[in-house]
Amino acid sequence: MKRVSLLPVLGLCLCLVACGSKASAPNAVNPAGESSRGATDSSTASEQAGEVESIDSEAMADGNIESTTEKSQSPYDIWRDYVDGKDKAEITLDEESERLYSGFLKGEVAAECMEDCTELCNEFSLPSDQKKYTLPEIESMIEIDRSNIVTDTKYLYENYLDIGLDGSYELMVDITNLEDPHGYGLCLILKNYDGKLKICAIMDCWARCNAFITYPGIVETGGSGGAMSHSGSEGYLDADGMYHLWYSWDSYGYETYHERPDEEININGVRIGGDDIRMFVNSYTFYDDKDYVTINIEYINPDKQRDENSTDLDEAYEKAVEAFIDPGEKLCTEEEIRDIIEKYRKKLGISDEVYTYGDELKPEDD
Repeated sequence: MKRVSLLPVLGLCLCLVACGSKASAPNAVNPAGESSRGATDSSTASEQAGEVESIDSEAMADGNIESTTEKSQSPYDIWRDYVDGKDKAEITLDEESERLYSGFLKGEVAAECMEDCTELCNEFSLPSDQKKYTLPEIESMIEIDRSNIVTDTKYLYENYLDIGLDGSYELMVDITNLEDPHGYGLCLILKNYDGKLKICAIMDCWARCNAFITYPGIVETGGSGGAMSHSGSEGYLDADGMYHLWYSWDSYGYETYHERPDEEININGVRIGGDDIRMFVNSYTFYDDKDYVTINIEYINPDKQRDENSTDLDEAYEKAVEAFIDPGEKLCTEEEIRDIIEKYRKKLGISDEVYTYGDELKPEDD
């Protein structure tokens, strides 16, 4: 089966994922869902939610009929605003980081690549012996010429992360080629290393794929190859700015809508079944190259009357296992894969504090 991973070529994501700032704000698709995450208490998060309620009360008291929450702050918005990168006004940078980050955004300070640049240079036809880049040089990778940008046109977004929650701040920059019909762009993470500005990660982005980089450094990617085909990855940036893959995933769906024998699901010569059934096959490859697969088959219309010739879901499941499970892959249930994901998280060293950051604000249906 197809595997997709986030490659650390300057953290370059060759699977074309979209930028993860507040500007793009997509929610990554994950076939395992969010149930693998625990829930922790965070006084800061709770205080933020309380502040929103307080603002609402003041607005109503002042005679404003619509509260701020009703206007823009849905429960999802509150959660997303908390776990996203922060605006500069929300943090306090030290003098050195302020100089480096501000200089980079102005195009006056070059940033050094943390990793080997060879593959990145080949991808964008850059000189392979170059180790430092200014922001205009990086923008040229996706054919952005800032001298041609119309005044006040917003093509660049600046946000700040606290990767690893160690109290030091990293700069996240999203740039988009507004003339590109597919919304092509780049997302960069930069860090101050003892007075040297370095690029921790750089990911390309386009309209049909997305990434979600949380304030403490969790990186979730997801992309669509069609209505029933999705792929992505989960990973994190540690406090030193290094990217670590947790696992990559693929999700393929198959379904039939018509009576037999008009339509059936046949995979690799194996007839899975017909009769308005829907099947999802989710595969996971972890950072140690261990492969796991879950298979779920259900009736699209469960209340529909069926006879002895209708597809039996248990038999269809056995056929699907025959068609999809390759040597070296382990079949497991959805509950088992959640436990496996959690065990790998702890083994990889992603702390509860980082992984569950803001979970107490997250709406249950998201």
